Amino acid sequence: MEEADPHPILSPSIPVSPLQVDLVTDTAMAVRGPHPALLLPLVLLIACLALDSGRSCTPRFKTFLWEHVDYLRTSFSKHNAYCTSRMLRLNLFKKPLNTFIHIPIEAIKSVCRVHGTHFPPDLRKSKYFFAVTTCRYNKLLYGLHLYNGTFYRRQIVIRCCHAFPVYYHE
Repeated sequence: MEEADPHPILSPSIPVSPLQVDLVTDTAMAVRGPHPALLLPLVLLIACLALDSGRSCTPRFKTFLWEHVDYLRTSFSKHNAYCTSRMLRLNLFKKPLNTFIHIPIEAIKSVCRVHGTHFPPDLRKSKYFFAVTTCRYNKLLYGLHLYNGTFYRRQIVIRCCHAFPVYYHE
């Protein structure tokens, strides 16, 4: 006695190719329900993108530190001498205007987080007054770029990138 064909839909006269669908086994193997393992690659991708976006802020943050932060201000009796010396030392003598902030970097970073208010278009204005020295280019004298310096206590306006200051708005 012949056994009944387990797959009556498929004709025994037609050879089974690997591209044909077996309705019994293929529906049993179909993905059903939530599979947390499938979310892992997505979570890893999002984490990598977040880390990468933070890295793009790092060079601008380092430039900001170099150009604008002088905590424990370099001691000079005159603001003009301070500016001329500082601008020359940092190789910033081509800038017509630059401001140095004389507070710890953590206090400046706090403007990005909690101690700053939104300032259009995409800046943050400090809630508190900080010690700063603004240096303005004065003239070239005997090959030396001279600057006028003015010391203030004022609010600062900065641009932030992932809670790091990256731009000082003069």
